[in-house]
Amino acid sequence: MQFNDFKRVVTCFADRVDDVDTSRGELLVQIRDETITARLHQRPDGLLVEEHDERMPAVAWIVKRLARVPLLADRICSYVSPPEHFVPPSGRFLDQLDKNPSGNDIPRPDVVEAMTGTLNLRPAGTTSVLYLTSNAGEGKTSLINQVAVRQAKEYKAKRSDWLLVPVPLGGRTFLHFDDVVISALVNRLRFQLLYYDAFLELVRLGVLVPAFDGFEEMIVEASSGEALSALGNLVGKLRSAGTLLVAARTAYFDYPNFGSQARLFDTIGSDGDVAFGRLSLNRWDHDTFRRYAGKRHIPDPDRLFAVVSERLGDDRHPVLTRAVLVKRLVDVATEDDDLSTLLDRIGQDQRDYFHDFVGGIVEREARFKWTDKSGDSLGGTLLTTDEHHELLSMVAQEMWLGATDELGTDVVTLVVEMFADAKKKSPAVARQIQERIKQHALLAVTRIGRTALAFDHEDFRVFYLGQALGRALVECDAGAVRSIIDKAALPASSVPEAAACVRRRGGDALGRILALLQTLADGVLPASFVRENCGVLTLALLDRQSSACEMRNMSFPVGALCGRHLTNVTVKGSYFHATRLTATELSRCTFVNCHFEHLEIDGSERVSDASFDDGCRIDTVVRVGDNGDQVARFDPEQIRRELSQAGFDISRDAPSKQDVDAEDGTDDDLVLVQRLLRAFLRATALNESTIRQRLGVNANHFFKVLLPRLEQSGVVQEVPYLGHGTQRRMRLVAPMTRIEAAMRVSGGDFDRFVCEVRQGAA
Repeated sequence: MQFNDFKRVVTCFADRVDDVDTSRGELLVQIRDETITARLHQRPDGLLVEEHDERMPAVAWIVKRLARVPLLADRICSYVSPPEHFVPPSGRFLDQLDKNPSGNDIPRPDVVEAMTGTLNLRPAGTTSVLYLTSNAGEGKTSLINQVAVRQAKEYKAKRSDWLLVPVPLGGRTFLHFDDVVISALVNRLRFQLLYYDAFLELVRLGVLVPAFDGFEEMIVEASSGEALSALGNLVGKLRSAGTLLVAARTAYFDYPNFGSQARLFDTIGSDGDVAFGRLSLNRWDHDTFRRYAGKRHIPDPDRLFAVVSERLGDDRHPVLTRAVLVKRLVDVATEDDDLSTLLDRIGQDQRDYFHDFVGGIVEREARFKWTDKSGDSLGGTLLTTDEHHELLSMVAQEMWLGATDELGTDVVTLVVEMFADAKKKSPAVARQIQERIKQHALLAVTRIGRTALAFDHEDFRVFYLGQALGRALVECDAGAVRSIIDKAALPASSVPEAAACVRRRGGDALGRILALLQTLADGVLPASFVRENCGVLTLALLDRQSSACEMRNMSFPVGALCGRHLTNVTVKGSYFHATRLTATELSRCTFVNCHFEHLEIDGSERVSDASFDDGCRIDTVVRVGDNGDQVARFDPEQIRRELSQAGFDISRDAPSKQDVDAEDGTDDDLVLVQRLLRAFLRATALNESTIRQRLGVNANHFFKVLLPRLEQSGVVQEVPYLGHGTQRRMRLVAPMTRIEAAMRVSGGDFDRFVCEVRQGAA
């Protein structure tokens, strides 16, 4: 480390910039009421710091003396709880583009070793971002905590020089990483020695690797892009250094919409080098199940797996493959008399398996654990199963409204009192509920900083939030519904549970519920979360229903139409964020004066008598081919052809399918450029060899004909190549938003595209 870098880093630790003095080869700095003095010695191999007659390299002195990283390792071991009976799952690894130009996932039998090895590389001159992806409840948080504690122990044993720092985001909609990071360090790890700028410097040095857990809003659930912008700003501040781990359901580069990706790319900027990789967790298989059950001392894990799979009729059922459910299944399996009852409940309805599974656990609580210890009903149940569900729904609703995933004991006491009063429970029963709720099978007590209560897993909290919303909808309680849907975009998995609750309890109230949602949507501004939540709830309620319905003035989140089966639905004056039509069925549906940000068509959609009127605006249509290639259409005429080919009725003079097949309207040069741009979404700069492999047989044409024009128009520029051998290295320099705008007006023509990009830069 050189002197200027040393001074910059030390200043980040100081209370004030003026508290750092490095004149005459001496350091004088004030840090949290402590005055530190040391002598500085410049050597050919870097700067040395001498304090109390002990010399050490500047980086080591910063790490041990200023940052107290060894103490942080102790705190991680003390306050981060690795999962009991942890079994490393398998996964698939997609390396950075220059290392794996083909874009094919590589199977990894042990994701712990794969993740640790990848994060340990920490390439110089590049900010490395590794996405950890899987569906909810498949072990992302458990894996992060396991690796964090393991890495901290390795650091303390001097076998490693970096730490993985878990930073739970909790699905926050508006992200300010400085607040989130410091909150994780201070509140969770009880570590108060770092300012945010100092934390970033340690990340740049490769000493700390933050693991941002719970980034669901990034693509799947958020449509306003705050999370993407927050991540882009963070990556930009790292200035081509450091490594990040981001746990989410989807890596941003997996989504084909340039508009969403531009939010991240443009906040990073064109100056820094950033490369992205992805590690995807597999669902558990028979072998993983057997290893986990063996650690839980199940006598014959194979027999248990066979019995459950036979009863459910599927050896890939989520109860056997989702980590959070397997844990609960094994809990129940330790009591043989309960397993058959639970499996009978789950097998009744495949769509409601999670509700039935949770219902089985709650029923066991009600029958065997929550028994009255006083009064005339001695030995009877304190609460019915339905009352258990209602109480947990109230707890989840309070967490949602408070934007937290845990409640202090004082708040829990208040919630229980409100519940007991509403149910007219006696004081003796209310006191027992206060005590028993702390030992509920679906809740856990946390003691980090204060005693609080949280759901044992995020899935349970989201499930009961859906129940709370569903109950409010059934009761047509406009105030309660409004308070929930006005807070933030609903978690994706809470919406189907709310709809299922309406189906189970609502009877013939569907019409009144739809009218309530429409009234709420009509009464707010377009930017409100109410419109978006009303839209996705209405679609969920209409899914696989045949009664006619009209929707208007709503906003629909990302993926709102994917997998939906809609019949006799009319949508007017509404906004659709990017959505796939994968496995979507639309019959007798009409869209009037609607704005579609992005539609993706892959051939699996089934469209019958569905139409867009002339007032509809569709920004982009992406056709996904059988080989996975994606071709984006921005020209209105090409969009009309694609939608007509998919079966939509656009207007009376829409071209026939034969016309569409005969006149594709595709500019092959622009298709090549789109393929190149998608490669840049996984790295801000690419080597020539990587580009050639991505473009295949068309690479020579690209480098000879297209690349010079892209350079002249300011789309890309050549930067120095610092690796072995001789080849070119290209960086994308035009903002992605400008590129998207040029694509939109190019009409599918490459010449017009480069002209529009050049004019946009003027």
